[in-house]
Amino acid sequence: MAESFNKGMFKAISLDANSSARERRTAKRKLEQGEVQFIFVVDLYNEGVDIPEVNTILFLRPTQSPTIFIQQLGRGLRITDDKEVLTVLDFVGRSHKEYSFERKFRSLIGRTSHSIGQELEHGFPTLPRGCFIQLERKAEDHILENLRQTTLGKRRLIAMIKAYVAEAKPPLNG
Repeated sequence: MAESFNKGMFKAISLDANSSARERRTAKRKLEQGEVQFIFVVDLYNEGVDIPEVNTILFLRPTQSPTIFIQQLGRGLRITDDKEVLTVLDFVGRSHKEYSFERKFRSLIGRTSHSIGQELEHGFPTLPRGCFIQLERKAEDHILENLRQTTLGKRRLIAMIKAYVAEAKPPLNG
């Protein structure tokens, strides 16, 4: 992705578990100073990283863990004087049939007496003050259809267990 962005009009770098501490610090500094616009990471920056300047998050691969999802989303939720909004682009939901919008939105909203579908249809009224979720009409329609089709049948339960087991495995370089 970083290569593709660099071929276009964006400055981007990538980091993964093999990136040195120095490379990670340099990448963070470059982002903060505007020398790069995107840092693509694999299994990094889920927790313990503070870069308040992050104003766009791209989800490019699935996670079934609401905790990891919130940690990844949290990278952009820090407030700064120069940031009015966090833009989140999710390229995963449409590409994976098993993707659960229910779990993702429930992790954002928490416990309410309303279904996620009702929340979406009414503009997410139970979000904390100052927070909002703005979806394109096409995205709303897709999510509502996903919510209608999501049932915890035998096949879906097996797929969820397999996804959990795959995510729970420790990294190879560990």
